[in-house]
Amino acid sequence: MIHKLTGIEPTEYKVLIQVDEIADMSTGGLFLPENVRSRDQTAHDRGVLVAVSEAAFIGEAWPGVRPKVGDKVIFDKYAGSEIKWKIERNLTESYRLCNDKDVCAILRENGNDRD
Repeated sequence: MIHKLTGIEPTEYKVLIQVDEIADMSTGGLFLPENVRSRDQTAHDRGVLVAVSEAAFIGEAWPGVRPKVGDKVIFDKYAGSEIKWKIERNLTESYRLCNDKDVCAILRENGNDRD
């Protein structure tokens, strides 16, 4: 599946995850410097699955529930390749291109099951 915004189509067992944004301010209201936000973003481990290859999440290695495009997932902190995609002049989104096995869990709101 090709991600429409970036045109990236994962191959082999790869998946593309849009990494959640890191806030500009701490919970206490303090401004976080760019170097802190950048470091936290690199180590971040949550995002939305936006594209998967045809071979991802298939076979005996994936018994039970399989993640699908649109699922909020937790992935290994330092897995895969970091991709920065410029959307507009001052707006960049972060993605991670990693193996399907780097996806550790699917996050469900309020513990609800999938549709």
